[in-house]
Amino acid sequence: MRLTLLSLLLPALAWADSPLTSTDFATAYADVPGVQSAREKNEAAAYVFLASTATNDQKLAVANALGWENDFATGFFKYLAQQRDVKPEQLDVKDLSPSQLFVAGYLVAMADYLDLKPLKPRARGVWGKTGQFFLDRAAAALPEDFTVQYVQALVKAQKALAGDWCAVFRGPNDVLARFPPAQRNLRPGAVESAQGYLAGYEESCAGSKAATRVEVEQFNQLYSLSKLGPQLVAGTQGGVVVWDPSQEKPVAKRPGFICRGLTWKDSAWLGCEAEVVRWDGANFTSFLPRSKKNSSEYYQPMEGAGGKLWVRLGKKTWEYDEAGQRFVVVTAPWSADPYDATFFEGQPYWIDFLHALHVGPTTLALRSELYPGGDPRAFRVDARGRLWVEDFESGLLRLEGGRFVKQPGVATKGSGVAYDLERKRLWLLHYTQGLVLVREGKDPERVDLPELANMRDLLLDPANGDVWVAGWTQLVRIRSDGPAWLKQRFRVK
Repeated sequence: MRLTLLSLLLPALAWADSPLTSTDFATAYADVPGVQSAREKNEAAAYVFLASTATNDQKLAVANALGWENDFATGFFKYLAQQRDVKPEQLDVKDLSPSQLFVAGYLVAMADYLDLKPLKPRARGVWGKTGQFFLDRAAAALPEDFTVQYVQALVKAQKALAGDWCAVFRGPNDVLARFPPAQRNLRPGAVESAQGYLAGYEESCAGSKAATRVEVEQFNQLYSLSKLGPQLVAGTQGGVVVWDPSQEKPVAKRPGFICRGLTWKDSAWLGCEAEVVRWDGANFTSFLPRSKKNSSEYYQPMEGAGGKLWVRLGKKTWEYDEAGQRFVVVTAPWSADPYDATFFEGQPYWIDFLHALHVGPTTLALRSELYPGGDPRAFRVDARGRLWVEDFESGLLRLEGGRFVKQPGVATKGSGVAYDLERKRLWLLHYTQGLVLVREGKDPERVDLPELANMRDLLLDPANGDVWVAGWTQLVRIRSDGPAWLKQRFRVK
């Protein structure tokens, strides 16, 4: 199963989501008359206020209330030129006071917050200067003015957004550290509002508390489960976690990004964004390392032709050479990059996402007689040797007599299936609602697991009938306790 990067990036950025456009200073100054005028887009009144002797924090609130959707810097410069009885193109940087330099810097930066260019590149006077230029001049002239220093850091953070997300947080935070609360000429509510947004970038700073917290959270966001002896090997958003059911803490962890896997012979094999990882019960070994990050492609282990271990990455496929302890490229039997693929009874099955399901050279149309599902996501083979398809639109479908049949019990968002041979139990998993137990002669029984949020995998332990569920908040073991079901939770802390 493949996931798109867009759904995974944190924080999720939009055009109007940036250190400049998402920091709200105006609300904390709603009592200042100029703020209301600016919100009503009374530009003339706003320019008078911004050029006045009002304090810089109030000027910031008014400029912030004007917003970022339009260019208000041009109007401000024209007003200043009119006050000095010069033509707008004659207005020069030296004509501006330190406070006016500050306002100009913020307005120019807001006018083109994506590229932070001058209003008129290569033009003379104020028109050819960047917002950063004005703010650097203002900050040098007003070194004890917290508001000026903080906004200068915000513009630098806006530049850092294109690369170093840690710097987006670190720059403004360093200004806070230099100015104790008593020395800040910006209302606490305005500071808290800005920092509330910027705090989302702290997790990009290695070693920070936020980064550590996110790392822990991502180790508990599970995609896949594999069993290796008594151990459970979980592929997670943050890497690989190995659990021993008899212990409260993980046996081992390996950082990574979006890892999923399976057990093949005497090891667990997991594909992540940057490598394939083998866990042999005691140690991790890396294969096929790559430096490319934040792509939409991830290594995906699978059981290939002849029971061999295959790994897919986009349109490329490798087979594991046991003798050489390495992966070699093979020609796969699919014509495009499959969303998921498997071999069943010698035939290749693969999913062309939202288009079709393929069986060897045959194409099964979605919502057809042969495949009535509408959104196939993954293949499963249960302990009886039956092939299943997890379908996000249509639940779970099993192969019978050359066609797929919908399984009652989970009508949508199928995300797992397992059959307990000894106890004759069929377990079905719904992506958000939890487990459904189907037994012959009995009504389906539900085991709700709302605490797991999203559930992407289940694993049956045939020795004792325990069911393990991979959730988005933790790993849970479900075991029979008389008429009830006992839940045992496993979380990285």
